Amino acid sequence: MSNRCDRRARWRFVLTICVGSFLLFLVQPMVARMALPLLGGAPSVWNSAMLVYQALLLAGYAYAHWLGRFGGRMQAAIHIALFLFAALTLPIALAELKLLPDASPFVRVPLMLLASIGPLFFVVAAQAPLMQRWFTLSGGKDPYPLYAASNAGSFAGLLSYPLIVEPLLSAGAQSRLWSIGYGLLLLLIVRAAFALPQGGAIHATEPDLAPPSRKAFFGWVLFAAVPSGLLLSTTLHLTTDIVAMPLLWVLPLGLYLLSFSVAFASDQRLARGISLLAPFALLAGAAAAFIDSTAYPFAMAGLTLASLFVLAVTLHSEMFRTRPDPAHLTHFYLAMSIGGVLGGIFCALIAPVIFDWTYEHPILLGLT
Repeated sequence: MSNRCDRRARWRFVLTICVGSFLLFLVQPMVARMALPLLGGAPSVWNSAMLVYQALLLAGYAYAHWLGRFGGRMQAAIHIALFLFAALTLPIALAELKLLPDASPFVRVPLMLLASIGPLFFVVAAQAPLMQRWFTLSGGKDPYPLYAASNAGSFAGLLSYPLIVEPLLSAGAQSRLWSIGYGLLLLLIVRAAFALPQGGAIHATEPDLAPPSRKAFFGWVLFAAVPSGLLLSTTLHLTTDIVAMPLLWVLPLGLYLLSFSVAFASDQRLARGISLLAPFALLAGAAAAFIDSTAYPFAMAGLTLASLFVLAVTLHSEMFRTRPDPAHLTHFYLAMSIGGVLGGIFCALIAPVIFDWTYEHPILLGLT
C-alpha cells in the first residue's frame, strides 16, 4: 500500500513538472511567431531570444534556490501568490514598445520578450527544481530523474507548436489556450502543496550534508555552459553555413532537450552507450564544421545535429553522475542555469562582435 502511495505521489509531481515544462516551451515559439513581423527571422534574433529565455530560466532557478530557506508550506504560499500575481499579465500578447526601427536585435529582442512574457516565464521556469524539492520534502527518494520528465515535457511543447498549435489556431486562440494551461498548472501546484510538511528539513540520502564545494559547483557550470553554447553555435552554423530552412532551429533545441531526458534517466545504460560515441561525435562535428558542405548539405546537417546530441548527452551525464545530495538540489540547478546563460552570452553577445565566421562552434567542440 505504501509503495502504491509513493508511486502515486511521484506521478503527481511528474505531471506537475511536465505541464510546466510543456507550457514553457510552447510559449517560446508562440511569442516568436507573434514577434516575427516586427523582429524578423534572422539567426541573430533567435540566438538573442534564446539568451533571454536562459536568463529568465536562471532567475527562476535562483528564485527556487532562495525559497529553500523557508519551510514547505511557506514555500507553497509564496509561490502560489507569485503565480497569481504573474497571472495578471494574461492573456499573452506582445508589449507595445516604441523602439528605434534600426535598434540592434540585442536590444529589441530582450526588451520585447521581457515586457511580453517576463513574469510568466520566470514563475513557470522555477517549476522543475522547485517541484523536485517539494517531492523530496514530501518523502520522495531520488528527485533527479524527475528532470528527465521535465525535458520530455519541454520537447513535447516544442514540437506541439509547429505541428498542431500554429496550423490550427489563431494567435488569439493560442494565447487563450496557454492561459487555460497556466490555470491547470496552478491547480496542480496547489494539489502538490497539500503534500508538503509544515517544516522544511530534507532527510538527505547521504550522511555528509556539507554544501557542494566550489570545484564541484564550477564543474557543473562548465558542463552546462559548453552544451548550451553548442546549441546556439550549432543553430547558427546550420542556418548560415549549411542550409537555410524555416524552423530549422527547432531541431537543435529539441535534441538538446532530449539529451537531458537521456542523461537524467533512472536507467543510465542508454546514456553510457551514447557517451561511448563522444570521440566519434567530435570528429563528425569537426568535419561538418570545416569541410565544404555545399555539395551535401543535408548529410552535413545530420552530422552536425548528431554531434550536438551525443556531446550534450555525454556532458549532461557527467553532471548527473556528480549530482549532490537532494539537500543541495537547488545548488545543482542554479549552477546548471548559470552555465546555460554563460554559454548563451558567449555565442549570442561576444562571438558576433569578435568573430567574422562561426568560430565559436569549433571552439566549443574543442572545449568539449
